Amino acid sequence: MESSIYHPTAWHVTHWSEDAYSLGAYSTLLPGGRPEHRGVLGECLDGRLVIAGEACNPEAPAMTHGAWDDGIRAARLAVQAGARRVIVIGAGCAGLGAARHLRASGVDCVVIEARERIGGRTHSLQLGSVTVDVGAAWLQQFSANALAREAEHLGMNMVETDFSQPLSAASDGPVHGINEAWQALRQGIDRSRPLSEGIGCYLASLDPAHARATRYAIDGNLIIEACLPLAELSVDSLDEEGVGNDDRFLPGGYSQIIEHLASGLDIRLGQPVTRIDWQNSELRINEERGDFCICTVPLGVLKTLCFLPELPPAQQDALAHLGMGKLEKVVLQFDQRWWPRSPTGYLRWYDTPASWVEWLDLTDALGKPTIAGLIAADAVEREFAGHSDKEIALAARDTLKAWATAVEASHRG
Repeated sequence: MESSIYHPTAWHVTHWSEDAYSLGAYSTLLPGGRPEHRGVLGECLDGRLVIAGEACNPEAPAMTHGAWDDGIRAARLAVQAGARRVIVIGAGCAGLGAARHLRASGVDCVVIEARERIGGRTHSLQLGSVTVDVGAAWLQQFSANALAREAEHLGMNMVETDFSQPLSAASDGPVHGINEAWQALRQGIDRSRPLSEGIGCYLASLDPAHARATRYAIDGNLIIEACLPLAELSVDSLDEEGVGNDDRFLPGGYSQIIEHLASGLDIRLGQPVTRIDWQNSELRINEERGDFCICTVPLGVLKTLCFLPELPPAQQDALAHLGMGKLEKVVLQFDQRWWPRSPTGYLRWYDTPASWVEWLDLTDALGKPTIAGLIAADAVEREFAGHSDKEIALAARDTLKAWATAVEASHRG
């Protein structure tokens, strides 16, 4: 009989890819996509409409502060256009950034949000006795992160995570040289080819040991970051920065920042938007009327909206080159920590096919044995389809057990 120490006392499994108000985790570059497409998508249209958010930020895509900064960029465009009343769609980081800047500039604005909560793809909830983030969880690019400055101002507890030194294990024996294999791939791949084709040719040129390390590097450094299969990614995805730049974890949850940023704003919850009518000088969005709109919905939802008139060809082309990555999270809580302790709190598991690649041990920061696993791209469908949250959580637990067994075996060896 299995020991009770392996039985989670609580768990949470995310479903961002199925969430009607998200339809994925964050934006990524599709084949042929370039960072420039992000900037084009966010251009001011006819002095009345701006699309904003992490998908429009070439400097910090897929990051909360990238969304925040881009919301402020959009608000500045509204001010420059002489907007008198702005309708902001979405109360995530981009929408809150836009609304706060507009309010500080003396411009009337209202934020309409589909959910019955604020925060968008940030979401803190109670798991057992602790608060956990089941969406965004880290302050990334810390020195250049405006949200980090807010956290510092609020005196929030922040814990640094070193993503460069994971405690790693693989299902087929010891694993070494992942970072070196990743850098060699980025330098050696033929970038004139589609990404999947270029990687195939590159792998074929390697000896078996280096090919194995490179395949694991792709799983751990590209797929888990860009969140789509290779055939659906741009070559430029190799260069879009992910975790690892002095990132800080928030033991008290992102909600502390979000609630502070939303203070004093006019936010209307429970108002999904399906159509943006900007064909006349007076914009019509649900029951709201204004002369300027800042649309900050996630890219997956943006592609479902009806624009009257349609978006210009340049923006439609940009949309066609940007996609929504699939990334899900399971948070598991136990009575005691039974897995090996990583000095950095960061774990990696390499298997074929890839499953729960990344793990973050939150135990020390939260004071309760808690660990979060991440799964991406086609592995989501493979591991989630037809399974209940309990089944998914226990299968993830089994992956963690396999990782722990492999780590212990390597230490004995």
